[in-house]
Amino acid sequence: MTLHWIRHQTLTSWLQQHGQLLAANDKILLTDTALTGLPAERVCNNAIYSLSEESSLAPLPDYVEPLDDKQWLTLVLDCPQQLTW
Repeated sequence: MTLHWIRHQTLTSWLQQHGQLLAANDKILLTDTALTGLPAERVCNNAIYSLSEESSLAPLPDYVEPLDDKQWLTLVLDCPQQLTW
């Protein structure tokens, strides 16, 4: 299981470029500018998260789950591999 931490690309463009790297149980964390321009509907079957402190700045689609600090730490510890994009 890999955590793909997307920071400086939109989710749609990242999926077009790197979507083939996603395994069924991989997770996606969106922060920074990756939280802009999100599609209204889910575009992949992977779990998608954001940090709750960043999520409160703008409304996000329902498929993006906000995480507090404790939940974020649990996510990172549960994913043996992390890639930052």
